[in-house]
Amino acid sequence: MMRVLVISPERGLEEFLRRELSPADFEVLGARPGPAVLQTARGTRPEIAVVHRIDTRHEVAALELAILRDIRPDVRIILVSGVPSPEDAPLLETGVFYYLAASPPLRLPELVRAAAASILQETSAKVRQGELR
Repeated sequence: MMRVLVISPERGLEEFLRRELSPADFEVLGARPGPAVLQTARGTRPEIAVVHRIDTRHEVAALELAILRDIRPDVRIILVSGVPSPEDAPLLETGVFYYLAASPPLRLPELVRAAAASILQETSAKVRQGELR
């Protein structure tokens, strides 16, 4: 079971993804921006994170991405930006798996599945190369 952490000030996105992904064996967890991100990420070590940025506070999103990378360097991050901006570029340079700008979240389940597939492919390749047993 893959864990997906949804970081959003709104519960709607988390509930939508839980409804769409739980039947496909994903555990969808939620955290509001702020201290809860650190606590939840440490406690769950998610394989995939959906970071929903709805305002222009890039420093908050940058801190959340840094926390996620510190706890789990190989986490697949999907950045959802309700307010796309050229200032998002530094966030993307942190290794974001996918950037979804100003579009309805209907594609998110598909993107989470793609992130999960990339994790499985990477793990399989490491097993074949003898890096994992």
